Amino acid sequence: MDAVKRKRLEEVLTSYGADPARWPAADRAELSGELGVAGEALAEAAATDRLLQFASRPDAASGFEARLMARLARTAQVTTLPPLRPRPAAARMKIGWAVLPLAASLALGIYLGARGVIDSLLPAAVTNSVAAVDDDDLTGVTNVTDYSEEHVS
Repeated sequence: MDAVKRKRLEEVLTSYGADPARWPAADRAELSGELGVAGEALAEAAATDRLLQFASRPDAASGFEARLMARLARTAQVTTLPPLRPRPAAARMKIGWAVLPLAASLALGIYLGARGVIDSLLPAAVTNSVAAVDDDDLTGVTNVTDYSEEHVS
């Protein structure tokens, strides 16, 4: 038996018990022949079944089923939504004209940012520029102190 089938058999035994008559039909057809290899899971399910035989079944309150069905019917009526009506063309046009300036400002910001025109107006933390850049040292490691073992006296 493969691992997936064994895991499913353990799940079915845990959920429905050791008696295949209580299993879902698809699982009963597929897994009932595999009970011989279930081992400990089958023994545990059978012990749980024996224990549950002594449990009493609680009585439902009088009129419970009728109240439940009425509540379900009310819930079904409440959750039914009215059909959607299309918006008038005038309302759609207002939204379209409101988006146009936003799109234009976005395009202008991208253009100016890519050209570097507004870098002088932004702080150095945003533009990643350094006030005094040494043209000979583009790595920025000229003034780093060497603490390697070779140079320690």
